[in-house]
Amino acid sequence: MKTYSVFCLICLVFGLPSCKKKDLLKGFDKAALFAQPTAAEIDAVKQAWAQRNLKPEQVTIEESQQINTKLSAHIISFQLGNIKEYAAVLTPVTDQRIPVLFYIGGFGTDQEPVNSIKIKLPGEDLPFMYIVPAMKGQYVSMEVGDKRLKSPLSGGSRFDAFDGATDDVIASLNAVGYLFQQADIGRAMIRGGSRGGTVALLAGIRDQRFKRVAPVAFNSDFIALTAALYNDPTYKRQFIEALINGTATIAETRKRMIAASPVYFCNRLPKTQLHCGQNDRITPATQAELLFNEMKKSGAGDRVALFIYPDRDHNNIATGNAELENRINTFFNELLQVQPGR
Repeated sequence: MKTYSVFCLICLVFGLPSCKKKDLLKGFDKAALFAQPTAAEIDAVKQAWAQRNLKPEQVTIEESQQINTKLSAHIISFQLGNIKEYAAVLTPVTDQRIPVLFYIGGFGTDQEPVNSIKIKLPGEDLPFMYIVPAMKGQYVSMEVGDKRLKSPLSGGSRFDAFDGATDDVIASLNAVGYLFQQADIGRAMIRGGSRGGTVALLAGIRDQRFKRVAPVAFNSDFIALTAALYNDPTYKRQFIEALINGTATIAETRKRMIAASPVYFCNRLPKTQLHCGQNDRITPATQAELLFNEMKKSGAGDRVALFIYPDRDHNNIATGNAELENRINTFFNELLQVQPGR
């Protein structure tokens, strides 16, 4: 799981003076920049989402490998606007329509730009297709048993890592539906960790084909977080660099932060499990609690469950955590029982 830089977060907690040497937003109206979003601002983001064309073009299978008699793996590519992107797809050999499961990885400014996963060979027939998108500015690496598939680098900036990455996920879902007749893209599930957890939530909010969402160690409100952590390199690159450079206005910067924040749209989420570590300092449990409480306030409390794991932090929440894995597997297995087209 990828992690965000925590230097300035540590400084904020312990009061070290080094974080106060330079204020990146000196001279800007911070009260206006970090004010709570208005209903009009939230509606403007929804309208922008509705107007986007996420139909992929030039959809192609770039590479295929037969894993065994029951499984095959592929690298696919597609054009989204003027950007070429990639995804890895693991699919059982079947003529039945089956659900699709997405995995979305994390992000760090100082880490390799890869969405990677290692998959153990299943002991029985795989009941779904597994999709790992590269997303902008990343490549994808999928290892299945002793086989590995690796894509070229997708175009675009990897720092468009939330709203833009959600575009990539939705376009990948469309591309898989175009290429694979057995893919029941109306029964989609999505799991993500860290940045990927937030993107999983945004995908569930923006596309009703996602019926189950399971984020792990995620953030949900980038207005409040950026207000506290804008000197951190990750938050700077993600949200305020264009403002500092004079290529974005405060209104445009706010729109970017709002569009990356699931908490403002959480009443649109399908059935959702929230997983977080009690000792996580990077994506704190308070972010999951905030989203959970907002879903209850909005009348969507019957669609959400929150799990906080004692003695777990950002780096080990999913390491050897059988309780977490069992909960997510049971949650996703519910959808496997739903018949195609329902």
